[in-house]
Amino acid sequence: MDLEKKKSSDTNYRFDIDKFNFQTWGDFWAFAKNKSVFIFGIGYGADFYFENYTDIIVGIIDNDEKKQGLPIDYFIDKNAFDKCQENKVLDVSVLNRFNNDNIVILIANLNASEQIAEQLESLGVNNYFSLIAMEAIRRKSFIKAKDYIINSIVTKSTDKIEPNKLVFYTTGGYFGHGKYIAEQLLKMRTDLDIVWIVSDLTLNVPKGVRLVFWKNRKKYVHEMRTAKIWIHDDMVPLDIHKRKEQIYVQVKHWSSVTLKTFGFDFTTYRNDTVEIAMCKHNSEMMDYIITGSKFDTDTCRSGFGFEGEIIQAGSPRSDILFNESKYRQKICSYYNFDNSKKIMLYAPTFRYKQGGSNIREAYETNINYELIVKKLASRFSDEWCVLLRLHPLVSETSQSIKLLDYVIDASNYPDSQELVAAADAMITDYSSIMFEPAFVRKPVFLFAPDRKEYINGERKLLIDYDTLPFPIAESNEELAYNIENFNQEDYVRQVDLFMEKYGVHEDGHASERAAKFILELIDGIRS
Repeated sequence: MDLEKKKSSDTNYRFDIDKFNFQTWGDFWAFAKNKSVFIFGIGYGADFYFENYTDIIVGIIDNDEKKQGLPIDYFIDKNAFDKCQENKVLDVSVLNRFNNDNIVILIANLNASEQIAEQLESLGVNNYFSLIAMEAIRRKSFIKAKDYIINSIVTKSTDKIEPNKLVFYTTGGYFGHGKYIAEQLLKMRTDLDIVWIVSDLTLNVPKGVRLVFWKNRKKYVHEMRTAKIWIHDDMVPLDIHKRKEQIYVQVKHWSSVTLKTFGFDFTTYRNDTVEIAMCKHNSEMMDYIITGSKFDTDTCRSGFGFEGEIIQAGSPRSDILFNESKYRQKICSYYNFDNSKKIMLYAPTFRYKQGGSNIREAYETNINYELIVKKLASRFSDEWCVLLRLHPLVSETSQSIKLLDYVIDASNYPDSQELVAAADAMITDYSSIMFEPAFVRKPVFLFAPDRKEYINGERKLLIDYDTLPFPIAESNEELAYNIENFNQEDYVRQVDLFMEKYGVHEDGHASERAAKFILELIDGIRS
């Protein structure tokens, strides 16, 4: 049964795996006696087990390849070391070393217990129990069981705030404004404890940045409760509350201009009560917002419902656009193509699934790469390649798209700003990334086949689409025409007028200004 459906019918919950509906902890302990016990799924459930039970297990299995081989305390509390024979996350193939009659699996994944059960059955393993199911039986409620498991491992409120600790969150990765502010801070000071909340612990980060897995609940809450400053480009969860002595700096995840509504202006438009609650929660906690322009400041006041102090520093993540050669070389080397080739970055945004849901999906624009590359070569000369960059929320979809030889899938490249810095031109639709190449006057072309549907129903815009300084096309033929007839002088003139109108004045030093402001907070010059 789908867990979301289960939540909505909590009093009558039933699992599709029948034995999950009657197995108890008593059954588990009786069955596990004198057997080799494994936990399947490293996260909240595993943490809960080690917090409440002392029995020794062999190890923890997880299907996520990025977790396999890493120390278990990256993901759960270190107290598990004393109760787990294997101290690194295991692959399911470890079960091949054991006789199936002599092992028992405790499925600790709270969201996919039935799928894991089916996986184990396919491997010939049928001695398994579900932690969430046994807790649901104990508490006579699936929702209460899940809430109890997650919240029972929260750190106590007596943790002291550490004056030089900062916690960054940039939508689960290491990029965005936060990345470039942090790297400036590392140049300026050596006494800072910079914590980065991530969804992938294999990310490459500079010395001085400490990664914490966001689902390691105990560690995550501890870092949030003990940091003097939070620097986030997204919303802080509803169950995380700022203490009086802490400072929350919102940096948002767009540059100095954004095309689409966000925050309250977006959630009320879609009438999303959960998102509205999230916006209210964050609005009440925010102390500062770092913005990039007068327009950005005005829209942030409205979108975040914020009346506090705004620091108009510019767009820190856009600073690298002023160092094109460095990142061009890096990208060419990363994707192994000749530095003499011109790069077109194609970056369409996601769409919401039809029917008013919050499910995002990739939109197939049917762009004619062959025609576009031909026109690029005709207008600008040289040989061109295309980097396809889907929105991070739907990036996995790119793996199923069949691409031509000269089209490279860059959807999973860790930092979109480096792609923008390396590219010679961009094609996008409604993504606010469109403005960043224009900061350094690189050509931007808009390709929006679903323009009417998107603007009228999908997303309300902050700027009239027709007033954007970029050539707009709704078909491949129009796009080809716009490329072939592109006039750089006219384009620069229009972009200059646009940037002046919206108060955008990027100079490549925004991250320095933002970092200096953060240090003023650390040193108590500001509060």
